[in-house]
Amino acid sequence: MQEALVETMQAHEQHAASAQVQPTPTRLLVALSGGSEDAALVRAAHRLASRDHVHWCAAYVESDREDTQRRLMLERDFAQVQRLGGDVRVVSGQDRARELLALAGELKVATLLVGHGRPSGWRIWRRPLAERLARLGGPFDLVVAAEARQRPRFRPRPRQRLWHWRDTGIAVSATLAALALSAGLKSWLALGNLSLLFLGAVLVSAALAGTRAAMLAAVLGFVSFNFFLTEPRYSLAMVEDDQLVTVVVYLLVAVVAGQLAGNARTRLLALRASREQTYQLLTFSRELAVATDRERVAEVGVSTLMRWLGCPVVMLEATDEKEDLAVLQSAPAGHRLDPDARSAVAWSRLHRRPSGKGTEQPLDSDWQVIPLVEQGRLVALICLALGRREHPPSPDEEGRINAMLRMLALALERTRLVADLEASRLSEENERLRSALLSSVSHDLRTPLASIIGSASTLRELADQLDEADRIELLDGILSESERLDRYIQNLLDMTRLGQGGLKLERDWISLEDLVASALRRLGPVLKGLHIERDWPEDLPLLNVHPALIEQALVNVIENAARFSPPGGVLRLEAGTEADQLWLAVIDRGPGIEPHLRERVFDMFYTGGEGDRGRHGSGLGLAICRGMLGAHTGTIVAEPGRDGIGTRIVMRLPLPDATEEPRHHVE
Repeated sequence: MQEALVETMQAHEQHAASAQVQPTPTRLLVALSGGSEDAALVRAAHRLASRDHVHWCAAYVESDREDTQRRLMLERDFAQVQRLGGDVRVVSGQDRARELLALAGELKVATLLVGHGRPSGWRIWRRPLAERLARLGGPFDLVVAAEARQRPRFRPRPRQRLWHWRDTGIAVSATLAALALSAGLKSWLALGNLSLLFLGAVLVSAALAGTRAAMLAAVLGFVSFNFFLTEPRYSLAMVEDDQLVTVVVYLLVAVVAGQLAGNARTRLLALRASREQTYQLLTFSRELAVATDRERVAEVGVSTLMRWLGCPVVMLEATDEKEDLAVLQSAPAGHRLDPDARSAVAWSRLHRRPSGKGTEQPLDSDWQVIPLVEQGRLVALICLALGRREHPPSPDEEGRINAMLRMLALALERTRLVADLEASRLSEENERLRSALLSSVSHDLRTPLASIIGSASTLRELADQLDEADRIELLDGILSESERLDRYIQNLLDMTRLGQGGLKLERDWISLEDLVASALRRLGPVLKGLHIERDWPEDLPLLNVHPALIEQALVNVIENAARFSPPGGVLRLEAGTEADQLWLAVIDRGPGIEPHLRERVFDMFYTGGEGDRGRHGSGLGLAICRGMLGAHTGTIVAEPGRDGIGTRIVMRLPLPDATEEPRHHVE
């Protein structure tokens, strides 16, 4: 019974964990139209989702007909959706009903909420969205939200269509070329075949200038074909039925083919623009990726925005902690904001929303201020002088600006996180070094001091009871521990000089024999009971080094090897030359160093827990050796001893140039 209860609890915990990992499914989808009625539709969706305790999403089908006013309303509605806890999805397409149906199937929604369609006016063929969705059908409940007041009948928004003389010239030229060819070939080709020449003119116009030029070419071709090629000529009247059928069929085919070719050209241009935009964004992301600090990221972002938009750009350093707004980067360099722009900056910083030119808060300024917010934190403020451009940004440019600013915000946040991580790592490393230093000082200073104090107090209190041998032994102990304490303090001083970069090299010519002899004399008490072997050629070249530093490095290495050598063991010193270096190896027969620790033993304050380092070392000796040899552009490595027993510490120093003559040091 108890085992069954445990299994049931485990199964419940696994189910709860899996439920936390899986994302919450979307059960309610609301279709936005980009009009003024969307605000009420969003509130209705929020009420339904709150009542049924389900996750909901707002979707908008984007086409190539959006204007600035509609985009502003959509941004407002999207912000309201996010404040109320919903998601936002934007899909591209021409058939709104089919795109919504596909999205509902993808999200597996249970309810699709749409607004009540307005009367279509004179376009009687235009059906409301709810009716089209009902005809298509789907595995969801279709809910139509009623409106508080009836909207006016649908009227197309006036759209300014720019007609370029280039388009007219292409259509007229293509038609004239087709007419000239037809005049030359009319005696060899039938009338129906000649119509194909005018159809070719329509396709050429569509490919070069678009749909409107193609429709103009179709009309001009229809008139020219009828006026110049059909009987009676030079008249729009036609007396033969077959000619009438040919002209009418030509016109229908020309209109359809021109529309298709124009749409294909529009899609091709959109595809090229999208590819170019993708390439530019990819290049921008690569430049941001290689930027290592905040200043470099700001420089890349500001310069790229100015190059793409052709207007001044200013980035302000705006954090929640600072009261002032410092200019982080500007392009052109040294550009400053006017008082009106400063007002827009203050408003955007306070409300975390765009302000200025082209936004819901114009604030009588040529600048548009966009706050960069990442994870609820204000990262920076971008100011764009869009009012100084000849034309406002197009919808494609607005989308590119939003994508760039999103990438820029992520890059700025990345640099902040990297800086915080580096500061945390340095703080942790400093704390570790401080703790290691305190531990090392407390142990390696107190131990010799305790021995010195004990020996000195014994000599003072029991001087009359001690014979000559005991007094000499106590004095030797005081001297030995004092020398040990002096070496440790010297290591601390050398470590400080290495860390602060205050180590200066006063080079002199010296032989390896003299360096080794001096180091062994200093370590006389430590080396008692060990057999020292030396093996190197007699003709070793002189070294041009700082003698005191290299001697201290030798003392640290030999002392470290002697400490872990067995009593009565052998300590071997070998040396030689290799290429343009002189190497010296100190070999002991101790327990050795594990392979994965042979590099870490040279870290400061690393003592390990076993091997040649053990608990006896302070963790400074070998680290100082590496620093001293590194100051001479030398190296030090730890290798296994002979037959895998003990450790072989190899030090390498560069030899002076053959052309450089030794100079004897004069005291």
